[in-house]
Amino acid sequence: MNERKGAAHYESVGAQRNNMPAVYMRRAKARDIDEIVEILQTAKGFLKEQGLDQWQGDYPNANTIQQDLDKHQAFVLMVGDQVAGYAAAFEGEDPLYTALEDGTWLKEGHDYASLHRVAMSDKFRGQRLTPRFITTLISYFYAQGARDFRIDTHPGNLPMQKVIANNGFEQRGTVHMQEAPHISTARWAYQLLIEDED
Repeated sequence: MNERKGAAHYESVGAQRNNMPAVYMRRAKARDIDEIVEILQTAKGFLKEQGLDQWQGDYPNANTIQQDLDKHQAFVLMVGDQVAGYAAAFEGEDPLYTALEDGTWLKEGHDYASLHRVAMSDKFRGQRLTPRFITTLISYFYAQGARDFRIDTHPGNLPMQKVIANNGFEQRGTVHMQEAPHISTARWAYQLLIEDED
């Protein structure tokens, strides 16, 4: 490859790289609320199309996000400068997981990380960013010392169940989420335990 062709080749590769935005996670900020609300609204529509009653009320809404922000448990997945996904995650006892039915946790106690309200913008649907987001959340809390992770979803939410299972979670039983009087409460609960190697 001569010098001129080599320069053209690297310019071409550089141009291609510039077309691939960075994908990363960061803590959500107040300025993200409008974009997060839009993501949650489109997620509600997607669930409705599946015939599910999950999120078919006021919850989750801007107040939910603000509470997540106040508790420092709000995270966004970024694609370049766009908010592509949202999730709430935190360590410690989660009241939702204290009353497990039809099963048992692999490990009891209150030392675990909970993942909630995972939603992806419809602009990025089909790009397999949801499992990437969950993997990033697991890695983040693993670095903080968490080894026990819990998540739940509607019994009819097959796409999310697949994402959860493909991230190594095991279904452990049923919990009940009180969203609204007209919405079914049952949610399948999952757990992931990571054992450190010696």
